[in-house]
Amino acid sequence: MAETKDLVRIRASEIVVGQPLPWSAYDANGRLLLSRGQVVQSLNQVHGLLQRGLFREVFGRERGPAPEVVADETRVKAAELTPFEDLKLAPGEVVQLQPLAAGAKETYKVRLVGYSKGHSILISVPEAGGKLLPISDGQIFNVRVFSGLVIGSFTAKVLKVLFAPYPYLHLSYPNGVQTMRLRKAMRAAVELEATVYDKEGGSPLATGLINDISVGGARLLLGKAVGDKERTLVVGFKAHVGEIEESVQVTAVVRSVVADTGPDGQPRNVYGLQFENLNQHQQLFLMNLVYKLIYKDTI
Repeated sequence: MAETKDLVRIRASEIVVGQPLPWSAYDANGRLLLSRGQVVQSLNQVHGLLQRGLFREVFGRERGPAPEVVADETRVKAAELTPFEDLKLAPGEVVQLQPLAAGAKETYKVRLVGYSKGHSILISVPEAGGKLLPISDGQIFNVRVFSGLVIGSFTAKVLKVLFAPYPYLHLSYPNGVQTMRLRKAMRAAVELEATVYDKEGGSPLATGLINDISVGGARLLLGKAVGDKERTLVVGFKAHVGEIEESVQVTAVVRSVVADTGPDGQPRNVYGLQFENLNQHQQLFLMNLVYKLIYKDTI
């Protein structure tokens, strides 16, 4: 085990995802966390380790020169951490949990109950099929939160599971949150089958394909005309976010209509849509979808 006095903090820029570590990594107490030659598999793993505090031995003459850090597009970029309290999250807002375990793909939606700065974050207990999931003290999760169009991510440990006066968890309070602002104009290429309605609960007008989407709108390809500019429509579609498929219906205003010819030589209409009056569930769904497509979990 390395002595604490011989350790130096590892910077995010020193770790290359998918490449063997050129040194062993320790926590602040000198306990071995990663052995030399071990491969870091994901950016989430890196961020979780860095938030806990990750150190390596100081390179001295007896150890030879410090290893060269290989330039690679997958290298983690150093980022400023945002204090959790600066996100100004309100009780009742959605929090996403993903178990920090090999092969874990499931994501749980819970609600923020509150927090005590520097002490803990209180959230509801995850459920599946109307039943509480078995969560144990010490379990570690990747946590994702949403503040406006800002997506925040950090790793936290379950400090305590409580069931009175209602089921809730205490999560460890993060030293900081990795944040990324998702602009409404950021568009992601997709191929989503869509159905257009004249109003919510109305009759279908046409079916078509959404071939790009953002938090604020979409580009819709239809084989028939369904209206002119400024018409309000309801668009329904299904999409996968991770392992979960969700059906969504959103209200949209037609901002542009262009007559076009498809790859098959058939005439089509290209509609530029602006989403209107999104509720919290719809906005979170679109943010998650666009984020997954553009950033591939790089936060």
